[in-house]
Amino acid sequence: MAALTNPFDILPANLFNLLSTHGGLQRHYMAILLRIYELAEFNRFGLARERVVAEVTNYLISEGAEAMSAATLAQVMADEADPAFINNEREYASWFLRRLIEAGWLESEQQADYTEIIILPDYAFTLLEAFRTIQQQKPREYTGQLYTAHQLITKRGDDFSPALALSQAYENVRQVIRGLNELNQNIRRYTERVTRDRSVAELLQMQFDDYAQALGPAYHTLKTSDHISRYRRDIVTQLQTWQLDSAWLDHAVDELATQSRLTPAQASDEVNHYLRFIINQLETLDPLLQEIDVRHAQYLRTSLRQIRYQLVSAEGGFKDRLVSLARQLAALQIQGEIEQPESMPAFQTVSVQQPDANSYYTLPKRRAPFTPERIISPSLGVEEARALREATLRELGLAITPAKIQRFVDQCLNGNRALHIREFPLHLFQREEGLSWLIHTIAYGNHPEVNYDLEPLPGAPVIIGQLRVHPFRLVRR
Repeated sequence: MAALTNPFDILPANLFNLLSTHGGLQRHYMAILLRIYELAEFNRFGLARERVVAEVTNYLISEGAEAMSAATLAQVMADEADPAFINNEREYASWFLRRLIEAGWLESEQQADYTEIIILPDYAFTLLEAFRTIQQQKPREYTGQLYTAHQLITKRGDDFSPALALSQAYENVRQVIRGLNELNQNIRRYTERVTRDRSVAELLQMQFDDYAQALGPAYHTLKTSDHISRYRRDIVTQLQTWQLDSAWLDHAVDELATQSRLTPAQASDEVNHYLRFIINQLETLDPLLQEIDVRHAQYLRTSLRQIRYQLVSAEGGFKDRLVSLARQLAALQIQGEIEQPESMPAFQTVSVQQPDANSYYTLPKRRAPFTPERIISPSLGVEEARALREATLRELGLAITPAKIQRFVDQCLNGNRALHIREFPLHLFQREEGLSWLIHTIAYGNHPEVNYDLEPLPGAPVIIGQLRVHPFRLVRR
């Protein structure tokens, strides 16, 4: 395998210096880059310079200029000789754009008509997408990835591509495992992020109503409707079958070598790696899920400890709450308030009645022993048993089976190969059970024990007696 290139050998030298050496400007550089990335993400022809400058100007007017400190402004002024520069938001935006182009985050291209286009290099797209993911703090999604891998491996059609199905299933399983490892290693950070600066009421609501915020709803889906046990056995069984099928392996290797321009030896190593990776990861996934559940339980205990601390700590203790309440009442008296405010909770009053015999402690009474009644099983006489048997056989004989449906269809076909719904014998539908026979004929159309097929036909519904039936025909196999 060829040695991997160091990313710093490809990236511009000053790419990250821009975010580390300009003090308070880092957050503004990042906010501007994310805005430009949002504009360029689905733009097919590049961004006009005027549009980029207008976007940066809008940021400076709305958020950036007010948040910059005096030291930051002095640092910007060191690069500009004109004192009026800082009061012109458009010139200010052009300065930010020039610095981003010099650092390598953006590139400028001049068109044939002398218009200037701003583009994002390929590495900038990758880095800014990662920064935006960090900014959004969305829980990782696992929904559908195992199902997709299951469908790719187990569903085979005429256009089935073994190399493509295996490589796509490998990527889906890899994303699931990577996401679960990331979740397991960062549960503490997720917990701290969710519970930071929360009141007791919010923590209690998270504890009992919305406790899945730390792990995300996607993990709950992975443990329930999209559980690994629904797909693992089918995937592993199919992959193990492919490992023992030399003809399939040769076909997959040839196809992968053609698609990826690899040598046969390299393609063979890739196919074997995909097979071993998926099987090993799916077979050893249960300990990882168990570890996540254990750490999730620790999260629940952590939130409970935080609630307990806030309830009984020095700042939130009962005595301090009484002192705070007394101070608030004293302030109201100083202001001349006589009545209590409406937001103050009212006194709880409980009606008191005269004590009776049930108001005092009563000793437990011993219950009487439970004595079940006798179970009497009546015995049937010979004639009663014979009558019940005959009635049961009669009911079974009236049941519609595939063999009876086949005889019914043979009677309708009457030696013909095909029969349209319009040609059905009308006398069959004049009886009460005619509708039942028609329904069972349609239902058993794909049954392996019958010798006919059901072919739907276009057109308006066919009226047979009091029935309106979608047109179809029966064809003998």
